[in-house]
Amino acid sequence: MYHNNTLCDIYIGKGAGKKLMDDMRSAKYSVKIISPYLSPYLISELINLKDKNIDVKLITTNNIEDFYGDRERNIYKLIIQKCNTDFDKQIIRNKWIKLAETLSYISYGLIALLIALAYYFRDLKIFLGFIPIIILFLIRGLYKIKTKNLRIYSYNYTQLFPFKVYMCNEKASLIHSKIYLIDGQIAYMGSLNFTASGTQHNHETRIRTTDINAIEKINKEIDDLFENPYMIAADLQLWGRQLYIEPIN
Repeated sequence: MYHNNTLCDIYIGKGAGKKLMDDMRSAKYSVKIISPYLSPYLISELINLKDKNIDVKLITTNNIEDFYGDRERNIYKLIIQKCNTDFDKQIIRNKWIKLAETLSYISYGLIALLIALAYYFRDLKIFLGFIPIIILFLIRGLYKIKTKNLRIYSYNYTQLFPFKVYMCNEKASLIHSKIYLIDGQIAYMGSLNFTASGTQHNHETRIRTTDINAIEKINKEIDDLFENPYMIAADLQLWGRQLYIEPIN
């Protein structure tokens, strides 16, 4: 994309994200962001926008700060786990559990009976009756193993709002742009990532424009990048499995 003669405001220095965050929090319709780096705590800003029915679209990379850190980080709120139950297998599992319990009651009852008979008749041959009891315990153990390994639940993952996480590697172009488009009317571009350091602490450069022609091209650039078939996006299902625990039953 190339666009000339754009009217814009220029800011250089610390706190380059203050006005950006003010405009973003005042959004009425939509917010689109391209930022290769992303602070998990700033994701809460996007979640708040989504809660206010603002359309949010995000393009980032697998450079999310603290990617494998605290399990309470906000990145979990962007990837929603859905648990699907196989009710037929659940019925089978419940039958196996009851069968194992029944075998336990029978086995312990027979043990008590044999001990009583052996004590009463003073005949050790009665203990040969433990052979079928051992077989019952083995059968019970088999059903316990089958119950433990039976997969009742399967999982899939959805997004809270549309986002793409493009992978950084030698086969894919690096997403290095930092672009913010608010309500299709205000655009920010420059060096600041959507991070605490970028928006608050670093010495950054950014421009702000409401130029209609520039906005139109910037919007198209974001949408084209979001649907780019040549970029390698993170597999949402694989990512979800890395983030969440998936009990099978």
